[in-house]
Amino acid sequence: MTYELTQEQQILRETIRDFAQSEIAPLASKIDWECKVPEELLAKLPQIGLFGITVPSELGGAGADFLSLVIAIEEVSRASGSLGASLSFHNAVVCEALASSGNSKLRETLLPKLARTSLGAFDFSTIHQEAKSKQILCKVEGSDLIVNGSSDYVMNAASANIFLVLGNLEGTADANEPERVIFAFSKEQVSKEEFLVGEPKRLLGLRASGAAKISFNKLELPLQSLVYEVSKVKQPLQALLARANLAVAAQALGIAQASLDASVKYANERSQFNTKIGNFYAIQDMIASDSVDLETARAMTYLTAQEIKTTSTLERESSIAKISSSNAAVRASRHAIRVHGGYGFTRDYPVERFARDARLTQIFTEINEDLKAQVAKSLLGQS
Repeated sequence: MTYELTQEQQILRETIRDFAQSEIAPLASKIDWECKVPEELLAKLPQIGLFGITVPSELGGAGADFLSLVIAIEEVSRASGSLGASLSFHNAVVCEALASSGNSKLRETLLPKLARTSLGAFDFSTIHQEAKSKQILCKVEGSDLIVNGSSDYVMNAASANIFLVLGNLEGTADANEPERVIFAFSKEQVSKEEFLVGEPKRLLGLRASGAAKISFNKLELPLQSLVYEVSKVKQPLQALLARANLAVAAQALGIAQASLDASVKYANERSQFNTKIGNFYAIQDMIASDSVDLETARAMTYLTAQEIKTTSTLERESSIAKISSSNAAVRASRHAIRVHGGYGFTRDYPVERFARDARLTQIFTEINEDLKAQVAKSLLGQS
């Protein structure tokens, strides 16, 4: 199987690339340094469709396919990893979840807001075993959903208005495998006593992605806040995790491409021993290796994104795409620092930012080691 970009996707790539390089890239260092995306830049994003890439046009979105989403996120991340991360999860997880929901009222209420003005945040920490001490716990009382608990690391939480949350349902038969619920709400629905967002985390990379702690204290939501029926969460959750992995892969591709671009540019400019350093084999080897890694990871990511709508959840394929893309980003960013020599370790060049941003793609949403284990089990026939 191979992927092939349509004319519309090629035009989208060029449009987003031009916008990212002219509007985002000049502010990327400031965004990273101040840990915040300027409001005037944020206001421009919905105008070119970046807040609702796959949201149906009748609900205010661009109505594009998932591969188009991946292409757009790659180009944004090439300019700013932080902004790419925020937009990728907003689109690939929050918007996709609501678009696939059978809850028409929730979908028609929240999706237009997400496509036009409101940033979305999501929390899937409950899927991880180490999160048992800090869980989102839910119970049904009459026509209400009661939510308690907290989660330490929620992407976009600091600036989001709409939240998508995975919780464990209390009172299920198997405490080790509780029933899951996925619900969504907007901040304007709730009070500060019921729902609190903490201060943004001080991160090593993706510093302006708005990660923060969220806490629930007897939050009461109508059952209409459920994105999926309680007994039908497993398959949609797997599909969302596959999309989240592809979103991270798209971020990583952008960071890897930016790192490779920086290496090539500097190698053609910097001279030592009366020759450009690009003539040295060691430099050529790093640049060639990064190009091979990048093109291989991009092919896997694009192919999976192209097939995601028609072939179940593609869990294994999306895991491989995320692993290969994030590893490519880390290697390319490290090589970029080496190509730049001592200058690569300063803030005068963006490659140190690329290295910090790339590292997070290996550990979020699911760490690569866990994904490798899942790939191995699928091949070994283990559950």
